[in-house]
Amino acid sequence: MLPQEQIESIKRVSIVSYLLSLGVKPVKYSGVQLVYFSPKHTENTPSFFVHPDKNVFHDYTTDERGDIIRLVCYLTGCTFLKAVEILQTFEPISQTPTLSFSGQKAEPNDKGVKWIITDIKPLANKSLLEYVHERCISTTVAKKYLKEIHYKRGNKRMFAIAFENDKGGFEIRNPYWKSSTSPKCVTTLPVANSSIINLFEGFFDFLSSCCYFGITEPRNSTVILNSTSNINHVLDSLKNYKQANIYFDNDDAGRRAKQMVVDTGIKVFDGGKKYYPNHNDFNSFLTDGRY
Repeated sequence: MLPQEQIESIKRVSIVSYLLSLGVKPVKYSGVQLVYFSPKHTENTPSFFVHPDKNVFHDYTTDERGDIIRLVCYLTGCTFLKAVEILQTFEPISQTPTLSFSGQKAEPNDKGVKWIITDIKPLANKSLLEYVHERCISTTVAKKYLKEIHYKRGNKRMFAIAFENDKGGFEIRNPYWKSSTSPKCVTTLPVANSSIINLFEGFFDFLSSCCYFGITEPRNSTVILNSTSNINHVLDSLKNYKQANIYFDNDDAGRRAKQMVVDTGIKVFDGGKKYYPNHNDFNSFLTDGRY
């Protein structure tokens, strides 16, 4: 039996990248999801959806759905263990963004091509604003915290939204992919004399909270981790606060990060349990529209 940590690592293989390796490209996006013609059967209307952030698929024609391992089983008819074996040797086309906003596929020999930032400016592009609106983020909140980044990869020009961290790196998103620039770090939004600290896993969840609570600035000092792997960067600073309000994903990584916060001895309020117990994260709760 494979160790659970190894299985969880394999589940992080990007479905979008795996489909690209098969020559399967999205034809459009719907909200935060990519839409494809099914790679399993012929159809006239695309009905195969992929949620890049959650890394799950749903083929509405057959109602088949699941993670990357389930997808390989579904497409090849192989066993779970064989799918794991396939994914262990899978090499993505690139570890950096390979799709333009319009969905244009990078050339196969693009692997390793350096991408160069050509411009960073206030968010104004209509397509990018439409994207954040699809994720239920208001224009006011988006423009306050996000920037518009333009860059070149080889001979291709691309653009996306960007969220800056404390060291000048960026979390980068558009409907087709997510990535980040170095250095990777947390984003801190201090509030003077705050006795409470808010901790968010990702920036879309922070922006979602602003829209949900009807604010443009946090009332408490706030840290966006930009990845739960950055949790160690904030643990020491928690001693300066009486309480931590955490808004992590309702998954294994989020639960591990929560436990690390709890282990410091600080009083913890779990916003995930309070506001989105039936959703993976704050943004999926907001976009679901049933609150």
